[in-house]
Amino acid sequence: MKCCYCGAELDTSNFCPRCGNDVRIWKKTQFISNYLYNQGLEKAKKRELSYAAQALTLSLQYNKRNTDARNLLGVVYMEMGELYLAFSEWCISLNFQSQENDARYFLASCQQTGSQIDRMNLTIHKYNQCLQYCHQQTYDLAVIQLRKVLEQSPHL
Repeated sequence: MKCCYCGAELDTSNFCPRCGNDVRIWKKTQFISNYLYNQGLEKAKKRELSYAAQALTLSLQYNKRNTDARNLLGVVYMEMGELYLAFSEWCISLNFQSQENDARYFLASCQQTGSQIDRMNLTIHKYNQCLQYCHQQTYDLAVIQLRKVLEQSPHL
């Protein structure tokens, strides 16, 4: 862990060995952010995506530079069908850490598979149409449309 003031490597004491600043709060926020990241990772492994997104978002409130949490949040958003939110998280992650970042791989794989993005956009359009059918109280059409959506994206 590095000091937030001077960038020196921290030891087990509550003060930075180089600049002497008190880093107790900094260490505590890093710990909480990492703890919430691990919670989000566990939820994502269990496919509880909305809970994973909540934990990861909270993790990023404690440490906005937590690129692991940001990348995982992008993956969770991608699984939920929120393409633009996923791309946004990965781009922010790359701005914080441009070297050796998994976000570069995620963005490249999504750009290479443009058909996946088109398919997801079509699925989202069908889902929105399903919601319109529900508002119009034509539930039979909504069920048919929803079945088509789930055939295309079973994780959605």
